[in-house]
Amino acid sequence: MLKTLTLSAPAAIATAYAADAHAAVDQVASAFAAYGHYLGLVLVVGALTTEKWTVKANMTEAEETRLVIADSVYGIAGILVLYTGYLRATEYGKGWEFYSHEPIFWVKMWLFTVMGSSSLFPTIKIIQRAAAKAKGDVEPMSEKLANRITKVVNGELLAVCSIPLAAALMSRGVAYAPDMSWQVGAAPIALTSVALGVKYVKEALTWEEDTA
Repeated sequence: MLKTLTLSAPAAIATAYAADAHAAVDQVASAFAAYGHYLGLVLVVGALTTEKWTVKANMTEAEETRLVIADSVYGIAGILVLYTGYLRATEYGKGWEFYSHEPIFWVKMWLFTVMGSSSLFPTIKIIQRAAAKAKGDVEPMSEKLANRITKVVNGELLAVCSIPLAAALMSRGVAYAPDMSWQVGAAPIALTSVALGVKYVKEALTWEEDTA
């Protein structure tokens, strides 16, 4: 028996060290996921703000290029926010069992959906103009299109700037509903994504300028 206990002691110590190392790795991974999430949100706000103050009628070539870069950063940052948010909801933080029953979590996701779906209109128009410019066949941006893009970007900024408030309330368990089904929270998000996606894609592809 003593021999067995003596031999098992190193194994127990090794197991304890392994558990501590794993916990340390999880903490580091959690910190990087949180950092990536915050960085993504900052980049999203920065890109949208750049678009807001750049877009206007009759932009210069440099301004058109800046708009393309800002929209590209916005897209990459949005993916970063979505991916790191998924990690935080499922692997780290309070876990999916908490978030799936938190109505404000779903409000936060709805705001992100509104922001992402609305961006389809500016992105499509910016891509169309960049493609036309590459062929040397692009008209100066009209006042009508510039105003429309600005209006959409303002809506995106309102949505993304509301996300931190929703996150603060969510993390504190405000309105937590243990009996809430995740399907109830996910359904409005799916409907909003489809409805706004179709709306803004159709508007971008069928856009017509005013003719004199």
